Amino acid sequence: MRCTFLLLMILTFSSVYSQDNYYNFQGDLYNEQSFQEKLKSIEEIYGAQGNYKYTKANYKVRSTRVKQDSIIQEVEVMLSQSNSAPLDINVGINGLINKPLPDFQLQDLANTIKSKESYNDKITLINLWFTSCPPCIAEIPYLNDLKKQYEDRVNFVAITFENKDKIETFLKKKPFDFEHLVDGASYLKQDLKTNTYPKLVFIDKKGTVRFVENAVLGQGRGPSTEMTEILKEHLDYLLAQN
Repeated sequence: MRCTFLLLMILTFSSVYSQDNYYNFQGDLYNEQSFQEKLKSIEEIYGAQGNYKYTKANYKVRSTRVKQDSIIQEVEVMLSQSNSAPLDINVGINGLINKPLPDFQLQDLANTIKSKESYNDKITLINLWFTSCPPCIAEIPYLNDLKKQYEDRVNFVAITFENKDKIETFLKKKPFDFEHLVDGASYLKQDLKTNTYPKLVFIDKKGTVRFVENAVLGQGRGPSTEMTEILKEHLDYLLAQN
């Protein structure tokens, strides 16, 4: 009888103090259902206007605030469109935002097999790259600086489809201070559906993809201050949530 009463009290407490998610988009507030309906509406409207066969709306959380029993997320919506390929392929890893990162079994430079669970202790920033990619190489100094600022609080991991020998040869000429996972061609193509490089993927401690960004450099015009600040905003936001 006492155990039943205690369980009832726990359930009642959980019910009273559960928090609802809301989304603030362009000044309007949506609950979970209405926001999904809004995303679907955006897909339909823009798909019809542009005569695109495939239209997909995703969103990014830019900030979060807690108000009484509600969690309010400030979001922006990203639209991807294609006539040539279904967007589960064409959008690439952006389609995984707010979904669990697919698990992997990849080797590091010390011949140790790493998986998704290897990085559950911290926020993780994953860089998708390869050694003959000019923007991948150009952003390395800025990523190294980012690691210096957050290295005790964030896992910094680089995944490539290239082999260990090629990466080690490259690193002798140009230091890249991330942990390197190699021979990831199948994972990058099939699981992450990566179609452009470089990509920066932000993973929370629960293993969920929260943000995806392109290169730090701004369209070949040198380092983008705005872009590097956005990367810091993402890390600061995720650190504040854990």
